[in-house]
Amino acid sequence: MGIYAELVGNVLASPTMKQVNTASGTRRIVELRVMSASYRRLDDGTLEQREGRTFPVDVTVWNERLTERVMQHIRTGASVVVRGDFYVSPWINRENEADAGAHIDAESIALNLVRIDQVVYRPRQTRESDAPARDEGAGEPAGPADGEAEESTGEEPGTPPDHADSDAATPVQPAGRRSRRAARATAE
Repeated sequence: MGIYAELVGNVLASPTMKQVNTASGTRRIVELRVMSASYRRLDDGTLEQREGRTFPVDVTVWNERLTERVMQHIRTGASVVVRGDFYVSPWINRENEADAGAHIDAESIALNLVRIDQVVYRPRQTRESDAPARDEGAGEPAGPADGEAEESTGEEPGTPPDHADSDAATPVQPAGRRSRRAARATAE
């Protein structure tokens, strides 16, 4: 059993996409580094960074639908909320000393609204086969188009996506704070 963690911090470098070979074939992943943010409010109202509680965390996104959104929306300096499986990776550094780094296999990444000035919703796109049958709901924010990945919104795990009627067979994550890896292991 692993540690499920939520990390709030700032992106240190723009995400990079890589292809990796796995037992099930080649997969695209996204890697980024996030500086954890731990602050305390002083009596005068200003924030002070807590010593020893601010450190870089390497983040890997394995969900290929999420990788596209991360590459599209996440940039250096963005404030993000990352949820996923946390672990520590030990290694030996150049001085032949033991060292370690924090790592999260991200289940979700959301932009923290702290640095957001504007949100623009894209119009809902319909499939040709059911275009006349759809009512788009005038004045409502549009959700993701059928078959497209839903943007990470920081919703609780287990909330079904807005496009549940999509032809794409997407597994719904079990309720609670379990990782997708744990859910897959349980299903098998």
